[in-house]
Amino acid sequence: MRPIVITGVSGFLGGHVWQRLAVLENVVGLVGSRGKVPFCTSQQYHIDLTDPDSIETCFSELKPRCIIHFAAIGSVSMCSQQPLMAWRINHAATRLISKLAQDFGTRLIFISTDQVFDGRKGLYTELDTPSPLHTYGESKRAAERVVLNQVEDSVVVRINNSFGPPAFFGTSFSEWVLGKERAGEPITLFYDQYRSFLDMSTLADVMIELINHQFMGTLHLGGASRLNRVEFGRLLLQHCGVEQTGILEMSQMKMDPEGKLPLDTSFDVSLATQILDTHIPTIDEGLYLAYGPSKKKKV
Repeated sequence: MRPIVITGVSGFLGGHVWQRLAVLENVVGLVGSRGKVPFCTSQQYHIDLTDPDSIETCFSELKPRCIIHFAAIGSVSMCSQQPLMAWRINHAATRLISKLAQDFGTRLIFISTDQVFDGRKGLYTELDTPSPLHTYGESKRAAERVVLNQVEDSVVVRINNSFGPPAFFGTSFSEWVLGKERAGEPITLFYDQYRSFLDMSTLADVMIELINHQFMGTLHLGGASRLNRVEFGRLLLQHCGVEQTGILEMSQMKMDPEGKLPLDTSFDVSLATQILDTHIPTIDEGLYLAYGPSKKKKV
């Protein structure tokens, strides 16, 4: 049976899907310079996304029936500092993987980002026109076009801000907030930056469902609640039974007057709610899935 291949299993997103999927299916995980994760190591293989020969050799040997392509340079700042590398990995590698997927009749699930939008509108639907503000968003938007134009059986899944503890490596915004709290440091959060925060358990469920789903095209995946970062931080700390006195509210617009980062990239998730069996959670439901039952202190 042809395997399912997951790229980037040593990353935050890919690691969660690897943890869930590796024990259920004939699955191969691809890792880069970070190396293997300590789970089903015999099913993991190294790939160098900067080397076309490495990509072609790997996928030609595996001939997967489905690829879930997480691997990318996902840091906005790193992409800005190393734009050539960002384009090489986020776009050029995806272009070659797309060609191979089409050649092998492979279903390709490409993981993209809310950062393809400029953040002026909010509650973006799949019909809204992307307008990225930085190299990361531009490279992912270009990769989206390649996937949709080159691979007949493909899905571009735009992920909004995901949260929860890591399965293996990487981290999340929620872990950053909790880490600051544990260290007794101030937690500076923007009150004018809005996202559709999504827990990693739901993200993994959706990825598993999409493998055999009939849907093709672009899909927005985020939580059902539109929140700014202050609101999310307060709800997270409340859920974990922690005081919120360490939160300092700031304006992104004042910190970024030139508008280099998008303010509101929240998603309208109506299409996901319509086509998926997986429930799209509210923020309270997502916090429960990520961090267990609420420890909120009773007043």
